Amino acid sequence: MGLRLKSFSPSVAGALCPDLPAAVAAARRREFAFRTALPAAVPASLVADIAGTSGSLRLVYLAPRTDVGGGARVLFEHANRLTARGHQVTVLSHFPRPDWFDLRSDFRQVPFGIELSAYIGPADVIICGYWDQILAARTVGTAPVIHFEQGDFHLFEQVDPEIFRLAARNLAAADATITVSGTVAEVLRDRYDVPATVVHNAVDRTIFTPTGPPATADHPYLLFVGWDGNAFKGMDEMRRVYRALCAEPRPLDLVWVTPRPPVEPLGRVVVSPDQPTLGALFRGAAAYVCCSRYESFSLPCLEAMASGTPVVATRNTGVLEYARDGANALLADVGDVAALTTQVRRLLDDPALAERLREGGLTTAAGYSWDVITDRLEQSYRSAAAAWTPPPLPPGWTFELAGLQYPADFEPRLHAYAAATTAGAIAVPVSFPAFEAHRAVRWRVVARRRNAGSDTVHAYLPATADTPPPDLPYAAALEHFRQGRFEPALDGFMSAFQHSGPTRAAAGRWVILSLLELGRDVEAAELVSGAVREYPDHSDYQYLQATVARLATRRVDGAAYVAAIDLLGPATHHEEWFDNPATLIRRTF
Repeated sequence: MGLRLKSFSPSVAGALCPDLPAAVAAARRREFAFRTALPAAVPASLVADIAGTSGSLRLVYLAPRTDVGGGARVLFEHANRLTARGHQVTVLSHFPRPDWFDLRSDFRQVPFGIELSAYIGPADVIICGYWDQILAARTVGTAPVIHFEQGDFHLFEQVDPEIFRLAARNLAAADATITVSGTVAEVLRDRYDVPATVVHNAVDRTIFTPTGPPATADHPYLLFVGWDGNAFKGMDEMRRVYRALCAEPRPLDLVWVTPRPPVEPLGRVVVSPDQPTLGALFRGAAAYVCCSRYESFSLPCLEAMASGTPVVATRNTGVLEYARDGANALLADVGDVAALTTQVRRLLDDPALAERLREGGLTTAAGYSWDVITDRLEQSYRSAAAAWTPPPLPPGWTFELAGLQYPADFEPRLHAYAAATTAGAIAVPVSFPAFEAHRAVRWRVVARRRNAGSDTVHAYLPATADTPPPDLPYAAALEHFRQGRFEPALDGFMSAFQHSGPTRAAAGRWVILSLLELGRDVEAAELVSGAVREYPDHSDYQYLQATVARLATRRVDGAAYVAAIDLLGPATHHEEWFDNPATLIRRTF
């Protein structure tokens, strides 16, 4: 066909590059919006009090984040210790494999453009690391879904009524819930009427131990862990405590460990240290200070105790699970800066008190063994796997698969989605030939249920077709484009683009392509620039921006565009996208 898109040759990468933070933020918002629209799952199908299974389990963990933090560390400890016991553990996350933690299980990074649960393979148990993943995981319909609740704003803060309802729907959809403290279990029951099994966190005694070299420093230092972008961590209070103590005649430093660069730095900032470095920082500290307004378990306080470091903490919900004032920690009321300052001062001025707290902390931490915790966790997963039965496919479903090609496991997985949802329809991504070297993909309804609602669940089960869908909003324009009639193609695509709604994002791509084929590069550049701002998560627009710039012989950071599109993946949260954008961008560079 000789389309002009193939007429340029590669050049040196240069200045133009994608705004990756904006793209990722938009992709996360769009995934959350998709999750808010999910219909209810069928009722949980666990049989109570059934004996657990034996043998190896296939466990899939959905990790909401992978940067340094107590919540991520606990999930990764689970994965490692269950892997060591012979289970087949896979961790799925949109974020990269952690470089600060020696994760020894299988790990798969899922592009941001694809729902995380879409990558769930054969499993005996699915474990959700955050509440907004539960309904999406339940729609897969192939294994019981356990929510591992570590606590967040939905438990401890007043939330918007819409968010509360969404959290309640997800929390109620879990087949079972495990949480890290009795306090959180009580909040789950009182606030959401959700029962939970308590499986405490534990400490890696090979990392957090009083033996081993401490971090070196010119002066005694206080240690604080948390990012100041999360107000509940109490960094504002920590600033005031530290400044009050610095006004006194004693040398004192602050070491601040944070998973990402702070909003307002203070003291010595250590961003995302690896575990051995973190252990040394704990051992070297004069005191660990926790100013949190709430926590579910407060693992860093326990890690400080295990490291032989005295602890000063607020009486937050999590630390009260194990901390006792004067025995293994010094406590102050949440938000009471004066009391926190007094408690830190007492500890610094009284070596005997510090030693007593140190000994008490070591005794407390010794009771939180990963061997014991993993036993309980393993038994919980075995019981869930043994008790779960897949829901039967209810009557009334019809499947419309004529003209589609798909892999052998497509229909069983589609039936599992149908059995697990209360929706009235299921859509899957179907690709079709668009033009030379490009296949487009659209969501197509392939299953409908009689006498059901209008909700549609999206199942990421890719299929292919030989022709465009008959209901394509700009079918005539696409045919003009395919035949090289770019003026009428542009008119048709522009008509669709000028309307609001999901078709606008889909049609805009074709408008840009038509303009390029007509040699109207300046207009194409203006349009793609605006489209990237409007749809920063749509990988096709990132690809087209790089393409337009290359046609204009602009300097382009090709490696940055390749990395961005690898991270975003196909734009499945939109109405239409190009298949395999990673291949397309690599052909460009």
